[in-house]
Amino acid sequence: MRFEIVRALRNVKYLVFLVAVPIGFYLMWGRGSDAALVAMAVYAATGGALMAAGGGVADDRAQGWLRQLRVTPLSGAQWLAGRVVLGVVMTLPGIAGVCLAAILVGHADLPPARWAALAGVLLAGSLPFCLLGLFLGLTLRGKTAQLGIVVVFFALAALGGVIGQGDLPGIWQRIRELTPSHSLLLYGGAAADGQAVSLTPAGVLVAWAVLAGAAVLARRRWSSGT
Repeated sequence: MRFEIVRALRNVKYLVFLVAVPIGFYLMWGRGSDAALVAMAVYAATGGALMAAGGGVADDRAQGWLRQLRVTPLSGAQWLAGRVVLGVVMTLPGIAGVCLAAILVGHADLPPARWAALAGVLLAGSLPFCLLGLFLGLTLRGKTAQLGIVVVFFALAALGGVIGQGDLPGIWQRIRELTPSHSLLLYGGAAADGQAVSLTPAGVLVAWAVLAGAAVLARRRWSSGT
C-alpha cells in the first residue's frame, strides 16, 4: 500500500487531473456555491477512485508484475483488497483540496458535522468507482486501459450531472438517475445541506458496487495471464 500510494502521488497526471483541475474549476466557476463544491468534490472522488484503483494495473500486467506477485505470500484476496483501499485513499487529496479551496477562497461555512458527513459520503460512495476502475485495469491493456478509464470517467461525470448540470431530455434523465455519479452527487448535496435523501440512490450505488465487484472476481478467475 505504501509503495502504491507513493507511486500514485508521484504521478504528475494524477495530481493535475484529479487535484488541480477540480480546484481550478471550483475557483473559476463555482466559488461560493455549495453545489459547485459538492460537484467538484464528487469529480475528485470518482476520478481518483477510478484511476488509482485501476490505472496502474494494466501496466503491471504488461510487465509481469502481477504474475510475480502470485509467487509471494500476498494472496489474491489481499491484492484485490489493497487495490480497493488504495482507490478510496487516493480520493482524499482531491476532496481535501476542493474543500480547502472552498473554505479559504469560497468562504464556505458548513458546520463541522456537515463537512464530516460530506467526506464520509464521498469516501463510501467511491467504492463502486474503485471496483469499476479495477475491472477496466484487469480487462484492458496498456494505454488502452488508461484511455478507457478516462472515457468512462468523463461519460459518468457528464451523464451523472457532475459536469454539465441541468435536466436531460426524455429517457436520458432516467438513465442519469441510474448512474453512480448522479447518486453520489445527490448524497453529497444532501450531506452538505443537512438533508435526508431517499434510499434509491443508495440502492444504485450498491448495485454498481455489487456488479463491478462480481465482474472483477470473474475477470480474476478467468484470466491466467495476469
